[in-house]
Amino acid sequence: MLADGTRIDAPVVINVAGPHSSQINAMAGADRDMKISTRALRQEVVHLPAPENVDNYASFATVTSDSDAVIYTRPETGNNILIGSEDPPCDTHQYVDPDNYDRDFSDQWTLQAQRLGQRFPGIGIPSSPKGCVDLYDVTEDWIPIYDRSCVDGFYLACGSSGNQFKNAPVAGKAMAELVEYCESGNDHDAIPARERRS
Repeated sequence: MLADGTRIDAPVVINVAGPHSSQINAMAGADRDMKISTRALRQEVVHLPAPENVDNYASFATVTSDSDAVIYTRPETGNNILIGSEDPPCDTHQYVDPDNYDRDFSDQWTLQAQRLGQRFPGIGIPSSPKGCVDLYDVTEDWIPIYDRSCVDGFYLACGSSGNQFKNAPVAGKAMAELVEYCESGNDHDAIPARERRS
């Protein structure tokens, strides 16, 4: 039911509501037997200018994962370097209401910039922070949920954190096959749907 009273009937619904997925699951009653839940996790991503006289796309043209400095990086438009946290235990996790959270940068922005500075001491940290503050949709174990729910016709594609967008084509195909399998009368819990690719 939409806010204006419009009702939409569908034999199948897939929850891909991202940070709002837990709220949608609760509204549908799909969370009543879930052993793993999803939550909205606040994240900060830093944009730093590449060092002077460095073409970021030529010099830093790859995605990096630095487990010692607990950051990942990739090139960003405008000759910037994007820096994100690998979420070590020392970084505080802020689980928030997806409709009401602080979108301003915190000390985490500076911390992530300084972590890159350990690898590139001349990188420079500007006084005006740039980047993004937004939300991940995460499960307790950080593994996404691609499954049917206890509500007939209601499926879950949620808890995908910040990396699953790269897997979207595969996830979409797997979800389509799961829906077809279950809606054809198969019991996915007793005999799970399987997909084999060569």
